[in-house]
Amino acid sequence: MFDTTKIDAYFNGEKEFSPQKENSLTRRAKIMRWIKIALPSIAALLIGLLIVMPGLQTESERLAVDITRPKKGELEKLHMEQTSFYITDANNKVNNFNADNIDETEPGSKLLKLKNPSGILPNADNTWVNIQSPNGYYNQNTSLLRLLDGVEVFYSNGATATSEEMFFDFKLSKAYSIKPTTVDGESGHIESQGFEYYQDKDLLIFTGKTHITMPEEQVKGDN
Repeated sequence: MFDTTKIDAYFNGEKEFSPQKENSLTRRAKIMRWIKIALPSIAALLIGLLIVMPGLQTESERLAVDITRPKKGELEKLHMEQTSFYITDANNKVNNFNADNIDETEPGSKLLKLKNPSGILPNADNTWVNIQSPNGYYNQNTSLLRLLDGVEVFYSNGATATSEEMFFDFKLSKAYSIKPTTVDGESGHIESQGFEYYQDKDLLIFTGKTHITMPEEQVKGDN
């Protein structure tokens, strides 16, 4: 049980608070004052974070967008899809080509990368040659066409030829290859290490080691 007379004595002035009690109350008062000062500061800090965070998020999103932007000069490159283009040779003959995609390798380089190029090359005697390949390059400065990754050639007389790589120099109206080439036609089957084709003369020359397989009836006819 508490002694109420002792408690009343403090309020009647008969007893004074001890220094120990006074120090305890002082510490509590200081803590309360610190809390009163700290709480508004913490609240202000939290409100500031809420204001700043959307800005940080926006900045992060802006940086992400900047990463995906085209590099300097990227938009200056020539790009066309599902298009036709024409190459004029030294004799002013127009050669028509098609490609799924045309992309300039570097801005202003005039070196064009071709996807699925195909074209018809007219000859002087009203015959023609159709060529196509999965990939290729055309240099507008040198008028040199390079076809890659399996070139197929179809002649108007029914002959066909294949080679892994082929060049066509429009300044000279000359096609050539230094890769193994095969030709199938009425004259038989021909395998060679390369070829040269002169468009104006409609002349095909096989280069390197060449193996020719002729039909039996054609051999008998020559005898």
